[in-house]
Amino acid sequence: MISEAVRQDSLGDFQRSYEQLYEIISDLRLRNKELEAYDHMLAHDLKDPLTIMIAAADLIAEVPDLTRQELKECMQQIRFTAYEMDSIINSLLLFAEVSKAEVPVEPVDMAKVVANVRNRLGNMIEETRAKIDLPKVWPHAIGYGPWIEEVWANYLSNALKHGGQPPYVELGASVKPDKMVRFWTRDNGPGLPPEARASLFTPFNKIGSVRNGGNGLGLSIVLQIVEKLGGQVGVESELGKGSLFFFTLPADLPLS
Repeated sequence: MISEAVRQDSLGDFQRSYEQLYEIISDLRLRNKELEAYDHMLAHDLKDPLTIMIAAADLIAEVPDLTRQELKECMQQIRFTAYEMDSIINSLLLFAEVSKAEVPVEPVDMAKVVANVRNRLGNMIEETRAKIDLPKVWPHAIGYGPWIEEVWANYLSNALKHGGQPPYVELGASVKPDKMVRFWTRDNGPGLPPEARASLFTPFNKIGSVRNGGNGLGLSIVLQIVEKLGGQVGVESELGKGSLFFFTLPADLPLS
């Protein structure tokens, strides 16, 4: 006969197995919900520019007497929209890479990284007549330069899109007592309400739902990148007083 102790052990093992299985199922359900939200967002973000491109192309095909200026405007719209779709696809590729890839972490030349981002966003900076203030010296941090460049690109482009007229954006950094470096952008936009701040970095959340624009991938990518590099992200904002978006990275400190 099976002893009471053995029976209790078997029941305990069964209970633990059941609890582990329940956790796995719950996790899968959550992931399925996230994927459903992601699929919906992606379909929407790709369908909108496609609709614009089709409308512009139909206009060119169906209206034989378009003026040279009207034709130029249609072609510019198609070109701009194609770039927008390319940006979404590049974001998807980066999101997939960050989810799977292991990258070497090393000291980052933050001045060079930020300079690359400013070059990438040069047209936007010029068009918005933005003023950007940078620190004279950046603290030393550990990370992966190409990924950190994407973080800055997301933060700075959002600040340019949603800042004041014209945008004023301040970039800065400071070393925290916990040996992390806090990097940030501060804009002069309208700010964000508390309910928006609470869910802003939720995967696949659309910043556009509260700030009029964005493809819903940017801050999800930022979250994935920074957490994978051992840091954290966040936002501080007050209505009418702009927003400060930050991320942290391990400090590159000399060996004692």
